[in-house]
Amino acid sequence: MSTLAEIEKAIETLPPEQWLEIRRWIDHRLPEIQGTSQRRTLPRVARTGQAITQQEIDDALDAE
Repeated sequence: MSTLAEIEKAIETLPPEQWLEIRRWIDHRLPEIQGTSQRRTLPRVARTGQAITQQEIDDALDAE
């Protein structure tokens, strides 16, 4: 994989829990912009093997 399009395509094929792991990794490494932290993280969920719903993610982010 050498292009962003190839990376995006590979990520889209991952199961939801692996996609979320990558998202957390990216969010954790997001650089600060103009001296203020623009970083947002996804809610931590237990590794149950069950997919987290978009509504659960939205609710957790709204609670921040």
